[in-house]
Amino acid sequence: MSSALKITVDSKELRQTLERLPANLNERVRKKGARKALAPLTKEMAALWRSASYRGKGTHRRAIAAATQLDIRRLGGTATAPLRSRIGVRYGRKGGARAKGRQRVYHLLELGFHHKAAGKRIMGAYRSFTWAMRTVTRASNAVAAETLAEAKRLLGGRP
Repeated sequence: MSSALKITVDSKELRQTLERLPANLNERVRKKGARKALAPLTKEMAALWRSASYRGKGTHRRAIAAATQLDIRRLGGTATAPLRSRIGVRYGRKGGARAKGRQRVYHLLELGFHHKAAGKRIMGAYRSFTWAMRTVTRASNAVAAETLAEAKRLLGGRP
C-alpha cells in the first residue's frame, strides 16, 4: 500500500511492566495485545468497504471486505524489537476463499487511476486512508490498554 500510518505505543507504565517479563514473553504479550485490540478495527474496515456506494454489483466490494486482514510482524532479530501492525487488503489467493482474487481493483478504487481513453484522471475514494486517519488514536490507545492488561495477567495481576 502506498500510504501507511505509523503508531508508536509509548507508555511509562507499559514499558516498566514489559521490562519485568522475559524477552519471549514480552514479544508474545505485545503481539497478543495488538491482535486483541486491532481485530475489531479490521472488522470495522471491512464493513466500511462492504457498505461503500459504487455503481454496479457489489462483487468487488464484498471481495475487498473479505480480503481485509490484520498482519503483525516483528521488525528485527530480537524478541524485544518493535512490532509492525497492518490492517489492509491482501491480494491474490492469500486474500481468502471468499475473495477469490476479485479484490484486485482495490488500489484503483482507493487511489484512483489515469483513464487513457478518456484522457483524464479518475480520483480515488481514499476510504481506507481517511478511516485510518480517524482511527489512529483510538487504535494506539486500544493496543496500549490490551497489551498492559495481558502483561498484568501474566504477572499475576501485579503492575
